[in-house]
Amino acid sequence: MPLWGLKVIMEKRIIAVLGCGNGAHVMAADLKLKGHIVRLYETPAFRGQIESVFETKTISVTGALKGTVTLDLVTDEIERAVEGAHYVLVVTPAFAHAHYARLLKGKLHGDQMVIVFPGAFASLVFRREFGGEDCPILAEANHLPYDARLTGPGRVNLFDRNKINIAFLPNDKSSQIIGLLRDDLFPFEKLYADVLECGLSLVNPTLHAGPCLLNIGNIERPDVNFFIYDQGITPSSAKIDIALDQERKALGRKFGYDLTSLEEFTNLPRNFTWKDFYRATHGDVDLTPIAGPNDIFNRYLTEDAPYGLVPWAAIGRLVGVDMPVTNGVIDIYNVIHERDWRSEGNNATKLGLEGLGLEEIQKYVTSGNY
Repeated sequence: MPLWGLKVIMEKRIIAVLGCGNGAHVMAADLKLKGHIVRLYETPAFRGQIESVFETKTISVTGALKGTVTLDLVTDEIERAVEGAHYVLVVTPAFAHAHYARLLKGKLHGDQMVIVFPGAFASLVFRREFGGEDCPILAEANHLPYDARLTGPGRVNLFDRNKINIAFLPNDKSSQIIGLLRDDLFPFEKLYADVLECGLSLVNPTLHAGPCLLNIGNIERPDVNFFIYDQGITPSSAKIDIALDQERKALGRKFGYDLTSLEEFTNLPRNFTWKDFYRATHGDVDLTPIAGPNDIFNRYLTEDAPYGLVPWAAIGRLVGVDMPVTNGVIDIYNVIHERDWRSEGNNATKLGLEGLGLEEIQKYVTSGNY
């Protein structure tokens, strides 16, 4: 029987956590403490970085979650990790999503579920790779559930838990699934209309672009330890962020979404000004101590551009929404990085949307079929 057909709540589940970064460490420990059977997977190429976890199967968490757990399996064999798993949780940076889609292709079934944290349109990438036959339910969250940092192999400190939202592909069973996931996994707050709304609700591509773009000189200087919120949020960078947000909201309105990502992040009301945004971010004691980026190839630039701004602009092109500031930021990043992010990133082809119009895209993200 498919997982979402089960009526027994809080039953022990088999969960595969793929990835071994900050979030994956906490997620594996957190779900084990909840009583689930938890397997942790890392690729053979990165096994050496956490060899002690492979040997002991142990993770210790401090901070907002305290405990030491022994996982049921730690492996670099993907088949062992996902066989019979109810949930396959992909907890990796966006640049790894296509790799994991290829890695998992043919190894999962329609009665399993893949959830990506955070998503960044990952469901569309996975669906295109998997195809429609016996495809597992795909889902993605708009954020990691945790703010955490590794303090060593198998040791992680949890600063705080994040509120997270979720979307499904296809979304026609979402009302049946969401309650189960809230009991089994996390207290997902909002159920998005579909994965397109989730991808357009990512906060980082808008939040980071202005301060990174206008402070490239300081980011590149070896003698400067740059602080993106304390030093990077200036009046002009705030104006760029708001312009990006307005374009993103215009695209959302085209699909009937009411996007409020920056408002949720800053706790500001609608129609906030750049001065409001400046005060909310620049004076936040939780944000101003955050150091970096100190390298132009940091993920604040090289993840946000190809997996946030690029798909936003690509979808805007398909449905006739003009996004000049978004495209301008991409153009400048292309020059700075000497890369073609539109080709390398999640363009319309990689999302499986090329050649589709508004109604066709809506049908696809609803049903998973063209």
